[in-house]
Amino acid sequence: MMQEIGKTQRGLRSAVSAQAPGGKKRSSPAALIDIADTLFRTAAESCSEHRRYADLVERSVADAEQKSARLRVRACDEALDEAADLYEVACLKESNHADDAWWHRANMVWRAAKEFLRHHATSDKMTRGAPGQHGRGELLELTIEYKLEASAILRMRHTIDAYREVRPEAGPE
Repeated sequence: MMQEIGKTQRGLRSAVSAQAPGGKKRSSPAALIDIADTLFRTAAESCSEHRRYADLVERSVADAEQKSARLRVRACDEALDEAADLYEVACLKESNHADDAWWHRANMVWRAAKEFLRHHATSDKMTRGAPGQHGRGELLELTIEYKLEASAILRMRHTIDAYREVRPEAGPE
């Protein structure tokens, strides 16, 4: 798994450069679709690692294994954040794909990823602090935020599936 995460992060670095061998810049449309594919694969990996971690917690596996899974989840989420930002910047430079189905689906993945990352960051921020120090109102807010986060990751899974329909060559299922 960690090798896959490393491949994703290397993919982000290569997508950032968007250069062909010899230092010449690649054409923008090819670079944008490559970045969209990277966003898709990174979002898929993040969903997969979140699902895996939830399964481990549900089965009450050893703390060490859960900690390892949390580290993978964190690495995937950081890569997802980077990929989403990269896609956003690339779209600002290249926006003539209104007729391309992949572009619309990639935008859906981008929006879903940003929403998921926002809710995830909010729930993480809310859970920091001393255990047992949250009041009833804070716990209610946290419950709502967790539900919004769960909804956002489900939405991201749906957008990943939609992107895969139009770009099956973008990556594994």
